[in-house]
Amino acid sequence: MPDNIYFTGFMASGKTRIGKLLASHLKRHYVDSDAYIADRAKKSITEIFEQDGEAKFRELEKEAIREISKKKNVVVSLGGGAITQSENVHVIRDSGILICMRAEPEILCERIGRNNSRPLMAGLEPEERLEKINSMLADREKYYALADFRIDSNEGPPEERVLPQIMEALKLWEHLVARVELSSGACYPIFIGKNILKHVQVLLKKLKLFPQNEILVCTDSNIAKKQNDNLKMLRKKTGDSKSFVFPAGENSKQLEVLNRLWTFMLKNRYSRKSCLLQFSGGVVGDMAGFAAATYQRGISFVQIPTSLLAMVDSSVGGKVAINHTEGKNMIGAFYQPKAVMCDLAVLKTLPKEEFRAGLAEIVKYGIIYDAEFFQWLEKNANAIIEKDFAALKYIVKRSCEIKSAVVGEDEFELGLRAILNYGHTFGHAIEKITDYKKFSHGIAVGLGMRVAGRLSTITGRWSAEEENRQNELLTKFRIPKTLTQCKVECQLKAVWNAMASDKKADKKTRFYILPLKIGVVEKTSAPTKEQVLEAFKAVI
Repeated sequence: MPDNIYFTGFMASGKTRIGKLLASHLKRHYVDSDAYIADRAKKSITEIFEQDGEAKFRELEKEAIREISKKKNVVVSLGGGAITQSENVHVIRDSGILICMRAEPEILCERIGRNNSRPLMAGLEPEERLEKINSMLADREKYYALADFRIDSNEGPPEERVLPQIMEALKLWEHLVARVELSSGACYPIFIGKNILKHVQVLLKKLKLFPQNEILVCTDSNIAKKQNDNLKMLRKKTGDSKSFVFPAGENSKQLEVLNRLWTFMLKNRYSRKSCLLQFSGGVVGDMAGFAAATYQRGISFVQIPTSLLAMVDSSVGGKVAINHTEGKNMIGAFYQPKAVMCDLAVLKTLPKEEFRAGLAEIVKYGIIYDAEFFQWLEKNANAIIEKDFAALKYIVKRSCEIKSAVVGEDEFELGLRAILNYGHTFGHAIEKITDYKKFSHGIAVGLGMRVAGRLSTITGRWSAEEENRQNELLTKFRIPKTLTQCKVECQLKAVWNAMASDKKADKKTRFYILPLKIGVVEKTSAPTKEQVLEAFKAVI
């Protein structure tokens, strides 16, 4: 269950009544932020507005919310305008979840009129009050949209209708581990848990994607067999929706194959009010995401990754693409999902090599961003290899947190996000020279990290000891040491030419992400061709 549960919404939308009912049901302490402010100020809210003005009230409100957020296991009803202040939203999100109560303007007007003492509505006639409500709702809609989900409070006793809806939603939202908060103001949740797929209908309903939208489940031929029961369950919970099955494997990630999905959708008359549910690994995630970005100029999609690699990497951040003969992921878009749901139970059917591929990307996060996380991985490697649930949940959670933070700051890879490409320039080259058939993406990236680590040592950016720590952890997670070990012959010239098509290179300059120490990397074009090829010998 979330630490704290906050209610927002317009005045008279039911925040107080529902908040008290939920607190009682959960046996939690209840706090009304307006009452909290009045108690501290020794004045009523009306007196604060009349004597000190709204600006002063908002200052007191910020202080109150900061103090309330430090409490644990409380249910909080917020003042109607609390979330119009961005600082309050950040504090609330950092300490719990935000539920928006909603009612029709006419109902709000009638409720407010019963006790016409609210400062912003005092003395208004019904027609004037309704006009002001409509105006204020229009102004605040963008703020209410920041809530994790909305609950209608138009009709019926809340004990019979509203409270059960909230309790049902909380069964999923207790698994909320992070939010991707983009610079555009958009935000989407990431859920991580065990056996949480059964809550998919709740998720889609709270995101207003079902039953308003027609759902299409996208998967691949491997998952369709190994996760057949879950696939059937997803289809049933989304209105007996259809499914589209891609051929499994990286070689399917091409325009010709993607066109089959577009054709299927057109023939079955999917509209702009459709939603793609991606239930597979990174390849289908990229394909379904790119299809969603382009079909009728954009429809909604949700990521439900089934591989460890997809959970910690491709499902988060909105990079969607297909490959081209000239390079990997060359045709694509930045297009964010509406949510990410990681059910760790599906990893039971994941092949061992695919599990190891995900671990390579997880090591990457320690190298590029979080030295403490890297150290934790070193100490807990055995538990991770044995798939201890607590360890598994933590590494997926921390990886998603790191990627969310990076993407939130730089959605379109204009700066910081480039650090996520650590190991990828060399890994993509390895994939290309082996025709995308020999190595999974994660294993290739792991080999690429060995090359990048050696290049940093050669160029004096970090120590040989740090390179050894990285390589020892990769080896512990059974990431290959060399291409020869995998029975792959490689010519340095072919590698150099393959890197020329990397997306991070321009016509004249090649860029590399290289570590300065564990937890810190830089983007640089300084290494020479000779240094790069010397580093590549480390994995040949």
